[in-house]
Amino acid sequence: MNKERNPAEQRTAVNRTDRLEEARGLGLQGYYDSAIEMIEDLLKDAPTDVESLRLKGNLLELKAMEIAEISRKKLTTSADFLTARQCYEKILEIDPRDAAAHIDLGDHYRNLDANDKALEYYRGAARALQQTPNGPAWKEDVEELLKAVALLTKHDRVAQEARSIEVWCSQALGAPD
Repeated sequence: MNKERNPAEQRTAVNRTDRLEEARGLGLQGYYDSAIEMIEDLLKDAPTDVESLRLKGNLLELKAMEIAEISRKKLTTSADFLTARQCYEKILEIDPRDAAAHIDLGDHYRNLDANDKALEYYRGAARALQQTPNGPAWKEDVEELLKAVALLTKHDRVAQEARSIEVWCSQALGAPD
């Protein structure tokens, strides 16, 4: 049976989507605090909203990296950077097969030069994508994983495994090796 939303639920969904887009726009302009404040309001109503959690994590990370000017030492002590990690981890608590959250955590650790840990999350993303080949953002997630893991192929210790994930991504997208 198809359940139709009532008009109040539809307004809430549109309002949520509009508010997320507005927060995204503010964040892209560098107004991180205003954007994060909007997202916090959304999360009060829906604390397990994966899209809001991901955007919050992304914006916190951008803010921390801008403030720290990409200094790894400063990032490890940045409250915003650590809170971003918590957002991604919460998404994985909600849905352990969320490939985008695995990729975000991989990027997070790669930014800290913790390449082994980054590879662990990229592996998780690949497994999640292999288990859900018809997911709504599957192609975009595979493309994002391909770009992310390609950066690890330059590091000797993790290069071989990074290349194997890279090959899987290319094959999954139908590109030649």
